Amino acid sequence: MNYDELQYQLGHKFKNIELLELALTHKSFSSSNNNERLEFLGDSILNSIISQYLFNRFNNEKEGLLTRMRSYLVKAETLVIKAEEFALGDYIKLSKGTANLSKDRKNSILEDAFEAIIGAIFIDAGWEHVNEITLKIFNKNLLALSTDMTFKDAKTELQELLQSKKYELPKYLIEDTGDGCFSCNIDYQGTLFKSTGPSKRIAETNVAMKVLAHIKELNE
Repeated sequence: MNYDELQYQLGHKFKNIELLELALTHKSFSSSNNNERLEFLGDSILNSIISQYLFNRFNNEKEGLLTRMRSYLVKAETLVIKAEEFALGDYIKLSKGTANLSKDRKNSILEDAFEAIIGAIFIDAGWEHVNEITLKIFNKNLLALSTDMTFKDAKTELQELLQSKKYELPKYLIEDTGDGCFSCNIDYQGTLFKSTGPSKRIAETNVAMKVLAHIKELNE
């Protein structure tokens, strides 16, 4: 399988491509050579990177708030969205018997693969590089953070924020671009925000995060 496009999207060219291949190998495909160990490592690294970022940025906040922020950023739903943004489902090696898995189980496989890739990048290039890559991947999520958030999903957060300001609720205008991608527009106070994603849900989430980040910048 060719991983050039995935590596380009990740922003990392693997010196050892076998690490990426292993990160994308589910235990149903190989019981002895799969991504479970890399997922274990990547989970810890992801939590450490986000923890360090929050510790440095919110240097006057208490541990409880930082913990809620971290949980919000690395929750399963967010990691699945990240995995879908990179179309990891097209690359993961699974057994033929996994075709009829439930949506929750498929999402769990995507989540694990994403964390395994973080672990693989760390082994391939070290802490500094995986830290840089991870913060880029989570950039929109991090920009939208503020201490007065309730740490809900971006669409709910935006709706509640606009309701509190007595503004018109967001209207998500979805368009199927016809190439396996969806675009979504929101008109906020006369400014048009646009984002894309491999599914309607991701496109809507991405554009909501853009609007939240814009509102935060205006209030700073």
